[in-house]
Amino acid sequence: MATAGPISAIRSLAERPENSRCAECLASGTTVASLDTGGTFACNACAIAYRKAGLRTKSIERDRWQEAEVAAMQGNLAVAQQLERNLPAFYRRPLPHADADVIRQQFVLAKYKRKEFTDPAMQVAYHRLCGGGFSKEGALMKRLKDSDKYLPRHFELSEKNNYLRYFVKDGQREAKNTIPIDQVNVTMLGSAVDGHPNLMQIMFPQGSRTRSLYVYHDEDQEIINWYNAVRGCKYYRYQMSLLSADELRQLTLTYDFIICDWLCKTGPNQTEAWKRRWCFLLRRSIFYFTNFMEPLAKGEIWLGERPGFSVESGAPANFKKKPVGHIFTLRTPDRDYVFSAETQDACRRWIYAIDEVLDSQPTPQDFLYSKTRSNSA
Repeated sequence: MATAGPISAIRSLAERPENSRCAECLASGTTVASLDTGGTFACNACAIAYRKAGLRTKSIERDRWQEAEVAAMQGNLAVAQQLERNLPAFYRRPLPHADADVIRQQFVLAKYKRKEFTDPAMQVAYHRLCGGGFSKEGALMKRLKDSDKYLPRHFELSEKNNYLRYFVKDGQREAKNTIPIDQVNVTMLGSAVDGHPNLMQIMFPQGSRTRSLYVYHDEDQEIINWYNAVRGCKYYRYQMSLLSADELRQLTLTYDFIICDWLCKTGPNQTEAWKRRWCFLLRRSIFYFTNFMEPLAKGEIWLGERPGFSVESGAPANFKKKPVGHIFTLRTPDRDYVFSAETQDACRRWIYAIDEVLDSQPTPQDFLYSKTRSNSA
């Protein structure tokens, strides 16, 4: 039977700095531990990924602990030194709290079941093992431009030649689309949209607008291999630009949605009606679409710096339209953009998210990106 000794000891272990953050997503505050991982402490979200992978967990506070179990707990740091010793710098860890399930689950499987981060030879699906650059090819299901249907397309990725391209048919000479890797962003959508759980959004500039492709693979591991392969190619191309190791570590290789939701939006003219739009904030831009998964956004609003850009609750002083929902106004040097969320909580979350972006300093890459964007109505 467990005594106060083991209970006190497991709590003391969990409170150590290296164990107070989740072993996988690094979220503050650990609630569970697992002996099957070698003795790590994790958050609730990563504990679910543990159990799906067949790794048993115990609550730090609620479960009974034996002295032998506590003694076998190596802790997060010791386990990471063993199982993450060859974790590629570009490989995407799960993020705290909100993230696509497939990213979290595949990180846990790669680390504990497949042991990919102990031996670089096991990373050939997304990581170059020698000079000459990385390349990858294979079939992904791609959503048609003007339809909800998905059809298989042959994709090729080349670090050396700086492209991600796809062909309508195998053996076709001319690619349907060729995208410079330097300009590609990939996002795992997960539950953010109604679609396949392995859905990946590929975004890239097309003229003054941003084009999106939507692809998936039925195998979780394969879509995550593609996702990390793109990140790896971007990482090594940045490395060729003579950035220092510290600068490389600080680079954001790919961007995820900061917030996304259905909002109502109205135009600059007082006669325009409220229209429902699918919106998301990514990097320093708000994108809005008529429907889910459209290839081109209805509009894109780049967020610059204060005081030229700001966000506030409510409508502009001269606003005469009938209010719908909970309104917030985004002010830019060109014009005001008026949005409405269904709930007060959603409105507050959008204001907070935009404020966070405006409080951050744009990077040189952000300014370079903004030169190709044009805020649209």
